[in-house]
Amino acid sequence: MKSQIHPFRTIALASVVAIGMFAGGSVRGDAAKSMTESVGEKTSFNADWTFHNGEAEGAEAVDFDDSAWRSLNLPHDWAIEGPFDVKYNARCGGLPFHGTGWYRKTFQVPADAKGKVAAITFDGAMYNAHVWVNGTFVGNRPFGYIEFQYDISKHLRYGEENVISVRLKPEDLSSRWYPGAGLYRNVWLEYKNPLHLAHWGTFITTPNVQDDRATVAVETLIQGRGDDARVMYEVFDHSGEIVVAMGATLSADQAAAKGELKVANPHLWQLDDPYLYTLRTTVRSDGQVVDRDDTRFGIRTLKFTKKEGFFLNGKHTRIQGVCLHHDNGPLGAAINRRAIERKLQIMKQMGGNSIRTSHNPPSNELLDLCDEMGLLVQVEAFDVWEIAKVPNGYNKFFAEWAERDIKDMVRRDRNHPSVFMWSIGNEILEQNNAEKGNRVAKILNDYVKSIDTTRPTTCGFNYYPAPYKHGMAAQVDIAGMNYKPLAYGEPVDEFLPNNPVVGSETSSCTSSRGVYHLPIDKYQTHPSKQVTSYDIIGPPWAYPPDVEFDALEKHPEVLGEYIWTGFDYLGEPTPYGGKDNSTNGYWNADWPSRSSYFGAVDLCGFPKDRFYLYQSQWTDDPMVHLLPHWNWEGVVSSGRSLTVD
Repeated sequence: MKSQIHPFRTIALASVVAIGMFAGGSVRGDAAKSMTESVGEKTSFNADWTFHNGEAEGAEAVDFDDSAWRSLNLPHDWAIEGPFDVKYNARCGGLPFHGTGWYRKTFQVPADAKGKVAAITFDGAMYNAHVWVNGTFVGNRPFGYIEFQYDISKHLRYGEENVISVRLKPEDLSSRWYPGAGLYRNVWLEYKNPLHLAHWGTFITTPNVQDDRATVAVETLIQGRGDDARVMYEVFDHSGEIVVAMGATLSADQAAAKGELKVANPHLWQLDDPYLYTLRTTVRSDGQVVDRDDTRFGIRTLKFTKKEGFFLNGKHTRIQGVCLHHDNGPLGAAINRRAIERKLQIMKQMGGNSIRTSHNPPSNELLDLCDEMGLLVQVEAFDVWEIAKVPNGYNKFFAEWAERDIKDMVRRDRNHPSVFMWSIGNEILEQNNAEKGNRVAKILNDYVKSIDTTRPTTCGFNYYPAPYKHGMAAQVDIAGMNYKPLAYGEPVDEFLPNNPVVGSETSSCTSSRGVYHLPIDKYQTHPSKQVTSYDIIGPPWAYPPDVEFDALEKHPEVLGEYIWTGFDYLGEPTPYGGKDNSTNGYWNADWPSRSSYFGAVDLCGFPKDRFYLYQSQWTDDPMVHLLPHWNWEGVVSSGRSLTVD
């Protein structure tokens, strides 16, 4: 995908933030083509890898013998293959996600690719990836959730076979949930002409949207040199018809281009009608097409206000959101577009209209689907900064990599119409350190704003009132309040008189689908290792959904909520084994509990009773859900009829 880079516009955020629209992901090529036919396309690099789970001395060398290794195609999550075992941490799903894994691939490079720029892109590699091409070290990327690309041109043997080797080394005690392991997202190979569009080099906004006309502003970065360079912009509607076209204005050094296109009678991107346009950017040199990129986008406006809430295209919209981890339950972390689509369809059936990508940058597939399905997305960068939550977490890499990672996240995702907030962190432990919390929050906020000022920033705060009192919460545009519905209104407004707030995590009830324990008691744990579905069991910070419903009804100015969570996920089996940051090390005391109970939907996608409670509040469709069960002793066996009022 070619996404985008940009210097910025400014928005003032006091009591009101008004924002224009953004775009979607670039179209990817699906099959390999000859050099003359593949302008502007990426080729899937997923097929025909070999894999070894364990150390392999010298496996980066071209002549290393991998004939005994397993053959497979990507994406691949080695940990979901198991086994589930008590020797692994239940907090991370009781699965072997840590250790060393090697991937190797032998591939042919066309002779006519010589002189071009060969780029390999990893949508994500879990965790701490090291990459070699033909035995030469190319680079290292620690963060498992971030996309990265390398120019490997100088390392290739043209017209011959080549070998790429990738080593992953995820550590034990490095995550608070199941992260997966391996090359779990897609990999792409692209051959570019010497003059080409920069990776993430196109940025689209619509600074002015009216009923009869919208301005589509485009800025493009170009790399390399060519004779008589020209850039053309074309906007296509959903049916593929050209709406408007223009030649871009190039900078004197031909390193950047920009233009403003006027779209008449724009079809807006909306939750119930997520209409997508496509911007085609074509680069010519000496009259010949040398690069082309198709980027989907949607025309829409955002407005966030302190007193009235959130408006999408001028219409007041309450956030009915869910927090989602990235795994797909029994399928693990390996990207599966249909599994993600099904998950989002189920969330929409519940009435959900927004996703919080807890607590990491999401896959391209999730954002593409949200663009297509009409779901708003809060994209989150980090679960940890410098102060560790687990001994071997991202805190080990934060000082060196945080700037690069958060900027790359924004550059990659800033054209998706579904993306409407950037979160710089979740429940960061720096909240209790006034100096460090404020300083790091401001730095991260500034990093985001240096790339994109068209969306607000936020952060999930769970220590109240510390980050509000000492000013950390004011470093972002919108304060994310985790589990503090009773502080909505005057309590938080005392500290944040101008900034909007959102319930960034709410409720946190736990339950097992179809389980009802009688008598109804609020217990800590149950011998069955299950949790009753009466929504009364949860960690100390949890509360029934009705508490949040009541608080939001009393405070319509609050933007809305993100429930914890939409789906159960692998790992973090609260109330069994441990409770969030208060329990360190392994969570195996209640084995075999090793998956979440938090979801409104279970690990396989079947709704729990709580799903229907949210559906009753979040949709206008008539619905009835009866619970808990119809097998009380002396009733079913007697054959008696029951009257339901």
